[in-house]
Amino acid sequence: MNNKLTSIIGALALVSTIGVTTLNAQPQKQAKQTQSRPFLIQGKLPHLTMMVKVLWDDKDLALTPKQKEKLLKIRKATITGAKALAKEINPLEAKIVKASNDGATPESLKADVEKLATLRAKATMIHLKCIYDTKAVLSDDQLYILE
Repeated sequence: MNNKLTSIIGALALVSTIGVTTLNAQPQKQAKQTQSRPFLIQGKLPHLTMMVKVLWDDKDLALTPKQKEKLLKIRKATITGAKALAKEINPLEAKIVKASNDGATPESLKADVEKLATLRAKATMIHLKCIYDTKAVLSDDQLYILE
């Protein structure tokens, strides 16, 4: 009986330690992920160019050479625009966070926060344009396959 109780307590301690470690690691992973995405809307809009890229040579999707040419242009424009904005967004976000942690007043951060919002809005518009343009190139059947 005493052995069983000791084993159960040991197992519970091990499971709770693993659970705590997982919970502690989660916010850091999420913070890093958010930093790499410059968009206002996170995780709710499709990344069609990535989905198309994965299925580029898929026989069911059956992209034509003309579609591939158009989709490559859309992808290049989207990635170029988003990366350029991310180069401005990430340092500005880090600057705001550091200033806030160092005790800056909200009012002193207002201009930077508004600039950050504007940059993220521009990135989101690039994303929305990418979705719209990609949908215009693909047929209804092809879009169905991507969903």
